[in-house]
Amino acid sequence: MKLPQFIPQAGLLAFSLICLSGFLTYPAKAREVDNLDDKQREARIVADVMKSALRSELRNGVRVTTVSAEYLARQGVLISVKLNAPWLVINDGDSAIEFNGQLNLEEIPTMVENILSDLKIDVKPYEPEALEALRDLREEQRELRSEQRELRSDLRKERRDLVRAEADDKDKVQQRIDQLELELQALEAQSDALSQDIDRQYEELRDYRGGPSSPSPQPAANRDTNTIIAQAVCDYGATLKALRSDSYVTIAIRRNNSNEYLAFLMDHVRSCNRGDMRTDRLLELAYQYEG
Repeated sequence: MKLPQFIPQAGLLAFSLICLSGFLTYPAKAREVDNLDDKQREARIVADVMKSALRSELRNGVRVTTVSAEYLARQGVLISVKLNAPWLVINDGDSAIEFNGQLNLEEIPTMVENILSDLKIDVKPYEPEALEALRDLREEQRELRSEQRELRSDLRKERRDLVRAEADDKDKVQQRIDQLELELQALEAQSDALSQDIDRQYEELRDYRGGPSSPSPQPAANRDTNTIIAQAVCDYGATLKALRSDSYVTIAIRRNNSNEYLAFLMDHVRSCNRGDMRTDRLLELAYQYEG
């Protein structure tokens, strides 16, 4: 490269550095996600609501152990549902005894009692454990109701503040109201699931004492897991208000030895929530694959 005549020899180093800088690249500033806190908060709320809903719907020994959610930029929300299905079933034609891979030692007396009952061996019911379980459920219900009362009180205060707020502050107050309503919706779903658990526990106690027992409802007995999950997505997925319509709500169903994925377009989820689309159609339009 021939230097221009007007550049003094003393300026050679400076000129070289200027030329070299044209070939250098500098790391670009990382792009930030808009409304990240809102999206992550809404994802956690939906995970809590879905855990409660699925816990009350799944049957045939399938249990929900954990539900977690995370936001993926420009993709949507990934909700992981960990299921624990029975790994051993003893069926004598009239009844079935199920064992799960994870055993709680405190449940063993009840399991033994159920086995002996199925084998037609007359043994006095182990009532203290049943009563203790009912007391625990009742305590959990009291705590949930206390949280609901506090949220409703906060909502009333925020709504009063909204009426008195200046025009520039109304959006902020409305955002706080929307957040409180989401949290209240999550608690109400948990409360509904807990009430069903308490009703089932009362049924067991009536059976222990030989009293009259009404048939226990089995709404999900003939429904497969994917249909139940699609219904939960239809009912609660619209809570993800910060997601764009072209984003996806992906459910990862994690079993002991397999993973299955259901990816629902957010626009379809909102249509189902409004009643414009049936749940079976929502499931039909979802991407389904294993991995």
